[in-house]
Amino acid sequence: MRRILPPFIAGAVAVLTAELTLSLLLFARPGFLRALTAILAIQLASLAVGFGVGPRRDAQGAWTVAAAVSLRWRWLFAVASLAVAAAAAAGWSLLGGLGGTALQRGVAVAALGALPLMTLGAVLGGVAQRTPSARVAVWAALGGAFGAALLGGVLLTRVLPVSMLVGSALFVSFAAILDGG
Repeated sequence: MRRILPPFIAGAVAVLTAELTLSLLLFARPGFLRALTAILAIQLASLAVGFGVGPRRDAQGAWTVAAAVSLRWRWLFAVASLAVAAAAAAGWSLLGGLGGTALQRGVAVAALGALPLMTLGAVLGGVAQRTPSARVAVWAALGGAFGAALLGGVLLTRVLPVSMLVGSALFVSFAAILDGG
């Protein structure tokens, strides 16, 4: 269970933040297809960058102390990025949106989606480095499917975005504890 739940939760929260960012930004502006393309490209690139960051195993393939410390920091940065996203969502709710300028929309995409996805990708990359197995990807993908279904089917119409992001930060903290990070 300690090896299954952390990637499952990280995958669920990654997809939840991606879907939440899409819903907030696409409902507020015209140009659906252009916005969808830009947001998905930025979020998927952020996730990919996250997968690739951090220290690797040593020359003999052993899991090093530096890599273990790095994984703890990855979990911490993931929680912090969700706190930043929650603050942006709170600002969104209080101000009735984050404005119409390209800069404001760019900051919203970065705070709500790109930063959390990059840090969650870094967590999953670190977990996969420690446990090289397709099972990490399987559980992360299943968590992503769960996150999408939960957000779209239940949460989006019943819970404020800031509450979803604070809850996500708590779940990621729980996953970090389970993972030992």
